Order: sequence, then C-alpha cells, then structure tokens
Amino acid sequence: MPLTLTYLCGLAAAVYVTTSLVCAAVRWFHMCAPYNRNPRYYYPGRPYVTAAWLSAICLLPYVFHPESADAWFLVRIYFLPVTLYHFTLILFSYFGSVMEWKKWQWPTVIAGIPVGLALLAALVLAIIPGDQMGDDTVETFILHILGLLISGVCFTSVAVVRVWAGRFDSDDYSNPADFPVLQARAWVVLIVINVILCWTGSLLDSPAVMAVIMLLIGISAVLLLITALNPHRSLRAEDEESADATEHVYKRAISKKKKEEMLSAIRTVVEEQQAFQDPHLTLHEVAERCGYNRTYISALVKSDLGGFFAYVNRLRMAYVDTYLRENPDATLGEAIEAAGFGSRPSYYAVKAKLKTS
Repeated sequence: MPLTLTYLCGLAAAVYVTTSLVCAAVRWFHMCAPYNRNPRYYYPGRPYVTAAWLSAICLLPYVFHPESADAWFLVRIYFLPVTLYHFTLILFSYFGSVMEWKKWQWPTVIAGIPVGLALLAALVLAIIPGDQMGDDTVETFILHILGLLISGVCFTSVAVVRVWAGRFDSDDYSNPADFPVLQARAWVVLIVINVILCWTGSLLDSPAVMAVIMLLIGISAVLLLITALNPHRSLRAEDEESADATEHVYKRAISKKKKEEMLSAIRTVVEEQQAFQDPHLTLHEVAERCGYNRTYISALVKSDLGGFFAYVNRLRMAYVDTYLRENPDATLGEAIEAAGFGSRPSYYAVKAKLKTS
C-alpha cells in the first residue's frame, strides 16, 4: 500500500480515537438537572458506555505507526471482537438496568475475558519496537473464532433488547411503561449495522477499507451519544420535588393573561388537535407545537392540569369510553389503540394508576 495512503489510514484512526474520547467525556460529564441527582437511575450503564469509548485510546500505536503489521493486527482485534463486546456491554448495562435484570453481568464478564486478553496481547505486540508477527494465519484464525463467539453474544443482547422493546410501544413520558422503546430500536439498528461493518473490515483485511469503516463507526458513536443524552425516563416523584423550586420561579414570571394563553395553546394541541392519540407523545413535543418554552409548559401542566401523565391519560381514558359508545360494534382493543394507548397492558396500568392517584 502506498505510503501516503498508509498515513491517511492512520489519520482516520486518529479521527476515530478523538471522536470516541469526546463521546466518552460528554457521556460522563453531561447530565441535566434534576436528573443529575440520581445518575444511576436516569443514566443507566453510564460507566460502561464511557469505558467502552475510552478504550479507543488502545489504537494510538496504529495512529503513530500505521505501517506496522503488529499495529494493524491490533486494529483488527479492536474492530471485531472488542467492538462487538462493547456493543453487548452497552446494551445489557443500559437496558438491563432499566429492566432491573442483573443476570447479564456474569455471562458478559466471562465472555469478555478472552476478548480482553486478546486485546492486551495485541497491544503489547504493537508497542514493542519492530514487527513481531510473521505469518498471521494463526492470529487471523483466533481473531475470527473470537469474532464468531462475541457476535453470538452480541446478537443475543440484541434479541433480548428487542423482546423487551416489543412488550411496550409507548413513550415513557405519557405512558406507564418505563422503557425507552424508540431508543432501544434505534440502538439495535445502529449496532446491527456496526456488526456488519466490523466483519466487512476484518474479512477484507484492507487498511483502506477499514479507514472508511472507522469513520462510519465514529459517526454511529455520535448518533448513539445523541440518543443517550436524554434520560428517556419519567421523572420520579421524589425527584419532581427537587425540580419544583425551579419551576416555581418560572411560574411567578408568567402574567395571568400569558398563563391563560399558554393553557389555551396546550388544550388546543392536546385536546382539540387530539395529540393525546399519539402513543409517543412527549411534553417536549407539546411545548414545541405550542411555541413556548418547555419549562414554562411543564410548570403550567403540573400546577393547572394535574401533571403531564395524568392529563394526557385521562383524555385517553375518556376517549376509550366515547369510542365504545359511538361505535357499539368496536372491540376494546380497537378503542385502546384509537385512544393512543400503546397496548392493553399500558391501558390497564394507566387505569389502575389513575384510580389510586
């Protein structure tokens, strides 16, 4: 491979390492109030995600010596078993925490032991001056065996998360299921695409192809980060109290006339335009459609409409009754779907929660 192209591949690796380190820093330090009071609940898996991105620093030997055969093998190890293991860790640590399912931990740790040893060995070889590797047939065989093993583990995590997401089809801001369905589905798609990219780079064994793949995986890392910045979890009652003081300041700044205008806008969007029928409706979307600041809208909904969850779901409950009354031949399932409930379990969970609140 021409020397210029070789160093362009090293530059691509440098871009990937920089992107990963920035993602790690943002993931670790960026937390919105009041969610930052309880990061383990609102940002589950945060240490694992941060550590996965920080591990990109292992690629520095290739960044500085892209012509080295040992450094190239380090890249191949990193972008097949290691990266696939990171995806497994990210999925299980995040969504496993949401589902309070801890059985993933030991099997995932055990699967990670050979991956960690392979990465450590490749890193040591890449750091030692001179190329230690001759015929890499055995190393490539080990690489692909590990790749197949971790691919199985990774696709198991994807399948488990898909099953969890399939139990819910509603956004947690206006439905009882505290599971980020849209985020889960987006991550599954991104990870499957990345698995294909990793295997393509490994099988083709081309630094030029891998350079392109590094950039694509770097872009997907940014997309994963963007979707992870929002907690995607409903604010718990004890944490709402800590946010009340902030919202009280906003409420005091609203004149009576302005308050009436904003309440009218909220009712127009949610009730008259029947936004409540959207099972994925969020408070942020309502604020955007009303054209007002989300914090002002949140404060008014809480003080005058009983809170976003209760307000939206009371409208949905009423719509179910109206739908059945106006459509005698309709089934309850049809009414539930038309009202904006994602599923029967969501409908019954809301019904029970509103009765006890």
